[in-house]
Amino acid sequence: MQLHVVGARRPVAVFGALVAAVQLLAAPARADDPRFAYGKAGEIAKLPPWAASVQAGFGMTTGNAESLNLTGAGMVSHRFSPDDLLAFDAMVAIQRSTVQTAVDVNADGVITPDESRSITQSVSEAWATKLRYDHFFGLNAVYGLAFAGGDVPAGKQFVGGAQAGYSRALHKTATSELVGEIGLDYTYQRYVVGDPSSLNIAAIRAFLGYLGNPTPDLSYNASIEYLGNLNEENTPTGRVGSFGDNRAVGKIGVTWKIFGDGSMGFRFRALYDSAPAPKPPPAGFSWAAGYQPLANPWDTFTELVLVYKLL
Repeated sequence: MQLHVVGARRPVAVFGALVAAVQLLAAPARADDPRFAYGKAGEIAKLPPWAASVQAGFGMTTGNAESLNLTGAGMVSHRFSPDDLLAFDAMVAIQRSTVQTAVDVNADGVITPDESRSITQSVSEAWATKLRYDHFFGLNAVYGLAFAGGDVPAGKQFVGGAQAGYSRALHKTATSELVGEIGLDYTYQRYVVGDPSSLNIAAIRAFLGYLGNPTPDLSYNASIEYLGNLNEENTPTGRVGSFGDNRAVGKIGVTWKIFGDGSMGFRFRALYDSAPAPKPPPAGFSWAAGYQPLANPWDTFTELVLVYKLL
């Protein structure tokens, strides 16, 4: 769980939280905020050709507890015409902590100064970028995108690939939109540890997303994305057949106005991978020969954010 604005006992932690709050107040929206993309050409032509947003957070503690948290996200999009949209998204989340531990080397039940240890480790080290192009025709669209990222604690040093497919607004009103997409996905994964050290995945992609804006002061969204592998995979833990490597991403979000142009937002994201990457060993260690644990197949992210609309 990730809270961008948190309370803490230590003064430096409070200062870090205040910095994060100020930076969040300057951010009009998150990079992955959904947006109405379909509509009549005359309505779309009235929208500004450019849109952009940025968000950043910072937190730090020192002394008895040491940690550093950095988060950031950004989005920029441009409509070349009412039918053509190009959008770029990026995010990063880095959390490092230093903890005190000990190793009872002589097994006498007590810890001496030379048996005390200090370990610095990455709690989160994730980043992602995406460049997407959509060509609309009525309530339909074709899309193509390229993406790159990584998540070291999840065992993935680098992830990159491309997608292409068909998108349609299944239901659209003045205040809501239900969109479905289907397409193909290619993903390359390079692992932090394991043999083989990388994997190529060809998959089918399905997506369903809903966006509602019932009043000017309230908006909400929900989506689910599924990726099922088409090719057999030679993973570090053995062969995986077709549809044996299933990946899914679910998101929900609510944003409501609390004063003037200021809003409060809640966002939850869950990721599932039925064939997770090999788990990296703790810092300074290596796994024993023949022992290779896997990363947790589930990752969840929860955020409470303050949003200030600039434009």
